[in-house]
Amino acid sequence: MPTSKHFLFAAMGLVAMLALGVVVFVVPTYRQAATVRERIGDLRARIANLEHSTQDVERLTAEVAQQRLRIEREFKIIPESADIASLIRKLSLPVDQTMVRDQTFTAGSPGDAIPGGASPLQAIPLMVDMEATFDSVFALVRSAESVDRLVRVSSVRMMCKRDEAQNDRPILKATVSLDAIFEPPRNMKEQ
Repeated sequence: MPTSKHFLFAAMGLVAMLALGVVVFVVPTYRQAATVRERIGDLRARIANLEHSTQDVERLTAEVAQQRLRIEREFKIIPESADIASLIRKLSLPVDQTMVRDQTFTAGSPGDAIPGGASPLQAIPLMVDMEATFDSVFALVRSAESVDRLVRVSSVRMMCKRDEAQNDRPILKATVSLDAIFEPPRNMKEQ
């Protein structure tokens, strides 16, 4: 029986060592594994959020680029001064006696851009009198609409003046009324 007692003690010792090994090694490792699994879940959720955020950033970047292009195409600068001389240089067409026979620019006095003075914007009227072909008058209007600053086309009046020498290109007598819009600094407007 001593052998069976030894065997029983040995078996109990082995079970105790096994239980101690489980408590010392397996339980902490299991807890660490659970913590690592939880951390992996958090990281996967973050990665998914980052992927969505990256997609949102890419989408927003594309939208910003589109809006910048739209601003460049559609919006105009409102300068602090009328700078009529620069505007006339941009709008002048060469007087070549074929397409443009005569071209005269006349600037008026500054006034409110919006009647009633509800806006700080000012406008200087600019009259362009021309004797030219329709294409030239149209080119002037297109040029006024495409300059980088705000220019309002107020009116366009044309009369056909048929010239016997140029039947294929009738010469028009045209008057194009423009307004050069600008916003003077507030302290200058108050003076």
